[in-house]
Amino acid sequence: MQIRDVLADDAPAIRQINREALDYDFPLEDTAAQLARIIKAPNVVLFVADDGGDVLGYIQLSDYENTYHRPLKNLITLAISPRHQRRGVGRALLAAGEEWARADGAAGVRLVTGANRVHAREFYAANGYAVRKEQTNLIKWW
Repeated sequence: MQIRDVLADDAPAIRQINREALDYDFPLEDTAAQLARIIKAPNVVLFVADDGGDVLGYIQLSDYENTYHRPLKNLITLAISPRHQRRGVGRALLAAGEEWARADGAAGVRLVTGANRVHAREFYAANGYAVRKEQTNLIKWW
């Protein structure tokens, strides 16, 4: 298994991982369009775990800047195909994301995960992440 930068050709695998691991059914065309935006975006990384051309999972991080603490990175998504969970893929991707964050001068990594994602919360706790505060996630669509 190798950790590498995402490629546009990874869109079908990422869409499938999103469906299976996160229950997000986003059309392939939209996934590919979003991936193209992410690849071009500054200060955003998306790494995949690749095993002989098979994408096992991915991690996406970006800048998290504000006026009340030192720079952080925002872990946007860490998703592993259910067929490849509990094999160290998530830990390897998390380590690669944290390495990128440190190298870019971040003081740490922050993330938000659903209260119902019990296994994810346990995974992050086992990797040194602590609950800082409980929040309500709001969104306004247009």
